Amino acid sequence: MPDPIFILSTGRTGTQFFEDYFNQSSASLCRHEPWPSRRFKFLSNLYLNQRVSSRRVGRIYQRSRKKLFRSLKGRIYIESSNFIFGCMSPLKEIYSDLRIIHIVRHPLNYASSHLGKGFWRGYKRFFAKYVPYWLENLAVNDRRDPIQLLAARWNYVNRHIGSYASDYPYLRIRFEDLFSEDSSAASLTLNQIREFCGLPPLKPSDNQAWIRKPKNVSRHTHSLNGQEREHILKTCSSLMKEYSYSDEPA
Repeated sequence: MPDPIFILSTGRTGTQFFEDYFNQSSASLCRHEPWPSRRFKFLSNLYLNQRVSSRRVGRIYQRSRKKLFRSLKGRIYIESSNFIFGCMSPLKEIYSDLRIIHIVRHPLNYASSHLGKGFWRGYKRFFAKYVPYWLENLAVNDRRDPIQLLAARWNYVNRHIGSYASDYPYLRIRFEDLFSEDSSAASLTLNQIREFCGLPPLKPSDNQAWIRKPKNVSRHTHSLNGQEREHILKTCSSLMKEYSYSDEPA
């Protein structure tokens, strides 16, 4: 089978969109968070904390994708998941030419969307507070503060995914460019992703039709107060400069 292509992010970056987009506009096969997806949330954090071996991560991945890979029949395989971000080094030992697409989003919009989607409600809040390795090993003063957790997580996850750029074919895309109100720019960004995946480009009109179909959009957003905004911007300032983000999201 061809080596997989992974679309990685912090989550809340629109990556669910790619499953329908690629499957209906190309001969590739794309899966968003294929089962058992949350197993890899724990495995990412266990591996990065040296609690599970590289070999074990690789074997679990191969076993979980065995049936899926049988169905490929030579097609390009694209996996979109924020859970598996920490598992690339173990998987490179199996797939020597895997490629990585890194989707980033302005940290203010990321935090607002995540809170609106229930990051600090119900079982997600319970898991974040009490279940080991549900969240990353984050340097915060108060793990009961979701703003501190989200700001630190945005830094941690994006830095780790970005570190793959020196060892893997790597493409970084901003959420704001992908889902831009400038439809021509959005189409160019989509075709840049297609080229990276080895897929033929689409006409701008076809890409623009797809951009109007985002998936899993938060029905509610959390309105950040001044103190919350200040903390996020201060925590994330270094990477924001690298990604050409200003203090005010587009």
